[in-house]
Amino acid sequence: MVEDEVVDSLMRIGLSDKESRAYVTILRNGATTIRVVSEEADISKSYAYDIVGKLEERNLIEIDDHVQPTQLRAIPPAEGIDNLVSQLQTVESQLEDLFDSESYEQQKFSIIKSRRTILAQLNKLIDAAESELVLALPASVLPRVEDSLREARSRGVFCMLLVTEYDGTSSIDDATASIIQTWSAPAPVTLTVDRSDGIIASADAILNSNSDEYAIYHAEEHIVSSLFDSFIANYWPMGEQVHVGSKSQLPATFTSFRHAVFDATLHLMDGAVVTAEMDIRPTQSNAAFETTTGTIVAVKQSLVRPFSNDFPTQESFVVETPDDTFTVGGSKAFLEDFEARRVVFRSVSDAKQG
Repeated sequence: MVEDEVVDSLMRIGLSDKESRAYVTILRNGATTIRVVSEEADISKSYAYDIVGKLEERNLIEIDDHVQPTQLRAIPPAEGIDNLVSQLQTVESQLEDLFDSESYEQQKFSIIKSRRTILAQLNKLIDAAESELVLALPASVLPRVEDSLREARSRGVFCMLLVTEYDGTSSIDDATASIIQTWSAPAPVTLTVDRSDGIIASADAILNSNSDEYAIYHAEEHIVSSLFDSFIANYWPMGEQVHVGSKSQLPATFTSFRHAVFDATLHLMDGAVVTAEMDIRPTQSNAAFETTTGTIVAVKQSLVRPFSNDFPTQESFVVETPDDTFTVGGSKAFLEDFEARRVVFRSVSDAKQG
């Protein structure tokens, strides 16, 4: 291998151009001096002192300054490279500690151009749902995803379904969603799953196999959140509620705050007292989550009719404890007093009035 190729290889593992050339000079000469390194590596003598110091720090060379002139000796290459690898592994471990792998996995974006691929991706995401999904699509396409929706519900996934372009004639299986609404008008095809993945497309992209329209897939949390916000603010209120599922059997643990809001709403509508154990922390803080138990006395939501929200995307509890009354929202809540990571309904006692 020629010298320039060696220099290039050394630069790829972290040495600078001057460090690489100085190191090659020392290797080639065995025991050598600063003057020789300066001349053969074409660097100033003062800079050469700095360079050889860095090479010594990397455990690539040894400096013997007990003799005059100072002698520079290369550590055997195999040992020197082992030293470099060890240093890189240490850095790798430190970087892994800093690296947000979950965030990295979510930095995804793709354009889906064919109707068949869009339908396949819809089913794939529905099949992967673990806690919640929200879906709006035309009535004529619903049969293409019904099996996946039923399977999701059987896994306990909270599902909101808006069937658009609905003419009132086709039947909709109640087993496909926790809440089903219909709307006669067209709307964008929208799917969000577990607040982490989403698809948005024009209706034509999924209705017409010859359409030039396409779907966009996102796996960035803030974009998926925006897709849901648009859905719940602009399209969900236009629907007619045709099915509301039953409450979860207790005790029930919710990692989807939206699902917990749905269940609490149904319990309160029945006049029941809802006791909840929640892992909460103050909103907009990095404080540790703490477990508290309280009674949910009110819910702000626009999932189930009649809506009780004060603004389109509001989903929150009003909680009473013996000492306080406060509001709780879901992940990244900012208007409520606390955000919740986990909610457990442990006991519900009937307290119907009248």
